[in-house]
Amino acid sequence: MKTLLPPTEQNGLYQAPPDIAPLRRAVRDAALSWHVVDLQRARGKRALFSAFAREFSFPATFGGNWDALADCLQDLSWRSEPGGMVLLRGVDVFAAASPDDHILLREILEATALHWRGRKRLFVVLAEDAAGWPMWPPS
Repeated sequence: MKTLLPPTEQNGLYQAPPDIAPLRRAVRDAALSWHVVDLQRARGKRALFSAFAREFSFPATFGGNWDALADCLQDLSWRSEPGGMVLLRGVDVFAAASPDDHILLREILEATALHWRGRKRLFVVLAEDAAGWPMWPPS
């Protein structure tokens, strides 16, 4: 049986598949983390930072800025799971409302995926309705 989970060499950003339920079950069965960050109502970076901080349970010391977001996502020492996947909802809405912040978010998520790839820890971001992102599963 083929596993639904990719090797860490395929860490990155992808469009979410139409049916994520099997992937979510595979993540759960592998004792990995599954995070859902909802950006549908986020209209700027402050709301984006809050959404990530809530979902990942960032430490109280989280500074609420781009550097702090990158630092927290590339630390995760307070999380016990050996990796995981992130589902972003409303990426297209956020990109339309705050295009410059969307670009910075993508850069941070791509850098984070590379960071964890080098440490052999799964970090895959799936985005619903994200035009221009590569399709999942990676080939």
